[in-house]
Amino acid sequence: MKISGDYIAGFIDGEGCFTITISKHRSKKLRLDARIHFQIEVRDDDREILQYIQETIDCGKIYTIDYSKYGWHPHVELKVSSLKDITEKLIPFFEKYPLRAKKRFSYQKFLQAVEIFKRKEHLTQEGIEKLRNIRQKMNVYSPSSVGQGTGKPCARSGEKNIPAMGILSQNTANKNRAWQL
Repeated sequence: MKISGDYIAGFIDGEGCFTITISKHRSKKLRLDARIHFQIEVRDDDREILQYIQETIDCGKIYTIDYSKYGWHPHVELKVSSLKDITEKLIPFFEKYPLRAKKRFSYQKFLQAVEIFKRKEHLTQEGIEKLRNIRQKMNVYSPSSVGQGTGKPCARSGEKNIPAMGILSQNTANKNRAWQL
């Protein structure tokens, strides 16, 4: 079932994550492997909403994440890693349904990283350094640190804790509209 793009954008403002990873890799020329991802992670009992989002944005894969060693419920993650899907599906989606809360700042940085990948600069040392600088500025919204949402381990993501922030809907006429189309 497809759902409203406005609902998805709001959901992503709260639960989405734009990520740049740089890891060691023995067979790569620079011995480094840079990647970009967009992901949404929720508890497994909310899998259905990720399936609806996946169907609506027409990209990404859903993975199950086992947190039993922490004593937590399993989670599911919708992840978009393909540069083609990011450029041809995800970015046009956000152009039509823009993020409105603080997550939009990370998205703007993510767009800079996408351009580096499109130009294949991520395969150079200079490009890796550009990505590191962009990554350092992503997901940083406040100098204060507040605990993450329920059941999410900080150790897994390595991101700074992000405090909650209320937002007002730009389109208050549709505030009671159901999220289904």
